[in-house]
This record gives sequence, C-alpha cells and structure tokens, in this order.
Amino acid sequence: MKPFNVAIPTPFLNDEQLNVEGFRSIITYLKENGVDSIVISGTTGEQHSLSIEERIQIIDYLNEQNFAGVELIFGVAATRLKDAQRLVAKLEGSIFDGILLGFPPYIKPTQAQAVYYVEELLSLTTKDVILYNNPARTGFDLSTDSFRELLSRHSNIVGLKDGGDKRRHDDIEFPDNFILYAAGDMQADQQIKDGCNGLSSMVGNIYPLEMKSMLHDLCNKETRYEEYKRLIDEATEQPLIESIKNHYNSLGIDAGICRSPL
Repeated sequence: MKPFNVAIPTPFLNDEQLNVEGFRSIITYLKENGVDSIVISGTTGEQHSLSIEERIQIIDYLNEQNFAGVELIFGVAATRLKDAQRLVAKLEGSIFDGILLGFPPYIKPTQAQAVYYVEELLSLTTKDVILYNNPARTGFDLSTDSFRELLSRHSNIVGLKDGGDKRRHDDIEFPDNFILYAAGDMQADQQIKDGCNGLSSMVGNIYPLEMKSMLHDLCNKETRYEEYKRLIDEATEQPLIESIKNHYNSLGIDAGICRSPL
C-alpha cells in the first residue's frame, strides 16, 4: 500500500440515488493531480448510508473501468458479519488492490468479538488489508493487545489507520513497509510526531498536491506546516464532506449531493 491516499466521496443524484458514473471523473481528476491511491466507500464516501447492494454495485462498476497506475482501496465495515463477508468475498476477485477494514459501528463489540470479526473476514481474502480503528464514530477502540494479536497472525495486515491514540503502539515491532496512517488531515503534524508515516486524506480531494507534499514534508521534518494548516482550516470551515462535493461540482465534476441529514 502507498503511504498517501485520498478518501473520495460517493456521487449521488439529486434524489440521493447512487450515481456510479460519477466515480470515473473524480478518480481521473485526482490521478491527473498526482494522487495514485484512492479509498472508495470509506467515511468520506458516506459508507454507512450505502446498502450492501449499492456497495456491490460500486465494485461491479469499477471492475469495468481501467484506472492503470492508481491503487484502489475499498472500505468494508458492517454491523452484521454476514454483510461484511459478502463484500470481502466480492472484492477478492476484483480490480481493488486492498481493503480498508473498519469495525462494526454502534454495537460496541468486545475485544474478543472484534478479533473474531477481523479473522473471519481475513479468512476470505488474499488482498492487502488496512485496519481502520475509528473509536469516535464506532464507539469501539481496538486495544494494543488485540492489534498485536491480529498483526502476529496475519501477514496481509499491512497498515493501520487509527483515529485513537497512536502513541500506545510505540513498543510494537511493525513488519517492514508497514504504514501507520494519520486518520485525516486535522492535527497532521501531531499525528506524524506520534508515529504515523502515512496519511489517509480527506482534504486531498480539494488540495491533492498540497496534502501529498505535506506528508512528505512532515515525515522529513521540514517546517512548512503552518502553510498547510491554513489550507486545512479553509477546507474544514464548513462540514467537510459537503465542502468536498461542492468543490467537485464547481469543477464540473458531478459529485452531487450528500444524503440526508448530511
């Protein structure tokens, strides 16, 4: 997996129906602006507003496209294990290079239940997997012990996107080329100081070259963060997913609206 990716929105029509054709223009635009890794159906993609059938429709559509030179990652998370299994099985023979595997929202599984969930899904795939720990949105926080257990047993876990405390992973000996992703652009400087060596960006939809440069500069301890922070603050002044869609629409790229109530 590449250390910098951009999580893109899901295009919808004005009646909130899925508009799979809109993906082509968004991905093409980002590719032309230096982005070579893209996350589809993540938080920015309003993942949990999508039915399993809609997510399968997205996979089917992208399987028919040719985005040579772009790494494609699909976000998988579901309250029901059986739904997540359908998605992972569908992705196994697909164009996608990797899976961003999130934990079930709302139900707050135990650590043992969360480990079981991940292992059942990993048994269905040979794809590279990035675990996505997002306690602020799911109500579940993967413990260091659970993470260490999963990492020791599954060589295709190649990254972790962690919205929790990154410093707790300081004593883990990561495999070569493992990527600890900063979860979003806000406080990127602190996230890199806390051990991240990658960035999963939302603001990169609006400032793709700048956010990619920011990761490079922060990882190399170059002091230009205030310049980047100004762009991040500007992009996040309004609700970010709405701002991202408004940006694409202003460029003539049909990202459409957000689903209510966003």
